[in-house]
Amino acid sequence: MNRLLPLLAIVLPTLACNISTPIATDGPAVPTASILTLPAQNTQGAMPTVSETWSPVQSPEPGTVSVWVFFTMAADENMTPVPATRSVPQTDNEAVLVRSTLKELLKGPTDAEKAAGLTSWFSPATADAVAGVIGVGGEYTVDFTGLNTLIPNASTSAGSQMLMSQLNSTVFQFDFVQSVGYTLDGDCAAFWEWLQMGCHTVTRAEWEAG
Repeated sequence: MNRLLPLLAIVLPTLACNISTPIATDGPAVPTASILTLPAQNTQGAMPTVSETWSPVQSPEPGTVSVWVFFTMAADENMTPVPATRSVPQTDNEAVLVRSTLKELLKGPTDAEKAAGLTSWFSPATADAVAGVIGVGGEYTVDFTGLNTLIPNASTSAGSQMLMSQLNSTVFQFDFVQSVGYTLDGDCAAFWEWLQMGCHTVTRAEWEAG
């Protein structure tokens, strides 16, 4: 399910600026993680998209910005993506921002987040599997290396659903991303064959439609 539960109690600074105009600084990044309290359904039952509810703000660490990475509640059969905060370097290069955020995602949930019930295929073993990110006119390509050998069981039906839900939700939080293609060592067919699907590009409209 690609629409997320609304945020009510994640430790996140007051949201302020627009993601499409990040502030460039030269300060070092000091990644941090939130302690997560589970979000609840809102009274209208609406499931807003990430782009409708999120914008980046400067993190407490100089030269960084707060972003979301998405995991899944182990007890949730619907595999609804649940956000947790991270800090990544501020930059005016949108592809670099996406890559930095995905690198945080691929480190997996923290011990505190796992204790709260979050789960993911990603862990410290996959932390360096993001090979690169390219973006042109809102169309992005994310290249991974070795991911199929690091987490081979992600190719099951339920496994691939969880993996793609976490990847897509993390990428599409940025409103400048209109589509994303995933490759494995530069090969689209290899990535999707690993997940027992055909090569294709995921569009924002497809993701929002769920």
